[in-house]
Amino acid sequence: MNKKNKFNILHIDGFKGFGGAQNDIVILLQFMKKYHAEDFNVCVIHNNNERLKTELDKLEIPNFSVKMTNFIDIFAVLKIRRFLKSQNIDLINFHSSLDHFLGGIAASSIFKRKIIKILTRHVAYKVDFFKGFLIFRFLTDRFIVISGFIKKRLVKDIKIDPQKIKIIYSPRIYNETALYATEKNDARNELGIRHEEKMISLIGRLSKEKGHEVFIKAAELIVKARNDIKFVIIGEGELYSQIVDLINKKKLGNYFIISGFKENIEKFIAASDLITVPSGLEGMGSIIIESCALKKAVIASNVGGIPEIIVNDETGLLFKNEDYKGLADKIIYLIDKPGLIEKLGLNCYNEVVKKFDAKTIASETAMFYIDLLKCR
Repeated sequence: MNKKNKFNILHIDGFKGFGGAQNDIVILLQFMKKYHAEDFNVCVIHNNNERLKTELDKLEIPNFSVKMTNFIDIFAVLKIRRFLKSQNIDLINFHSSLDHFLGGIAASSIFKRKIIKILTRHVAYKVDFFKGFLIFRFLTDRFIVISGFIKKRLVKDIKIDPQKIKIIYSPRIYNETALYATEKNDARNELGIRHEEKMISLIGRLSKEKGHEVFIKAAELIVKARNDIKFVIIGEGELYSQIVDLINKKKLGNYFIISGFKENIEKFIAASDLITVPSGLEGMGSIIIESCALKKAVIASNVGGIPEIIVNDETGLLFKNEDYKGLADKIIYLIDKPGLIEKLGLNCYNEVVKKFDAKTIASETAMFYIDLLKCR
């Protein structure tokens, strides 16, 4: 990591799960290593995240575990500080509030040279002004955001200078995935869905902002009109028991399948007739990108950065946030129109291929790093 004529880049992530941000880290560093190895040595510090470690190990990207318990974890600050000094780190890219604060303090305590501090903002949550003022103003040199909506939010909520914010989309399109009929059938068989049944999927973390309640309420309306649809929820998270309870309360158990976490999520996307994204808030919506990459039609709520991908009636269908009747109406309208489903999926595919190409995004990120480092 100390080879001459290269910048030493550290990505640090304090999140213990594996979601869109962690996937972004893995794909970005995979392509930076492949196409920009002459410019950078890259490494990662994570918060005892075994799955992230596994993915990085596959790519032979150096990664190290530092336990980060809370915002006053002085031991984590000291460990990160020692790492920054021993590895002569030139630039840190943070990915969550916890690592941002702890790593920012650690980097600010190295006085002899400046370490560039970048926050990649993956989420669109409103930032508390005082917390944001402290961390974002004093511990951050520049920002990367994954959608224009997040940029607007930073400018509006905590008055960040727009010139310090760069929009770089998530690196998600990196190969042509060919999923054949046998794989799609395997996915449906695994879930117990018959050939003649329609498969409507919601894929993502089981958490409040993902809109599972909206999805269930929409299903309740749909099954009054037809009984040939299976509603599939794929993912894991803290709301599992509440979701199961709501489905049982509404007597929808025969219509729902909750699969938990699935490897090879692409085959379950491909097996679906429609993908729904009823989120209450999304910075962009990783599952939308992944679904469009497989030419699948998406019905999504019109929140956050989603309209930057889904244009109603062009690259998908949008419905008003929390409007479960609107979601039900969109599903019923679209589900029996294979020609329109194919058209929307193809249109969205053409859109995401341009915006989310991993090689292009890795190069854009690399140039952003280099420009900042040369101006130190």
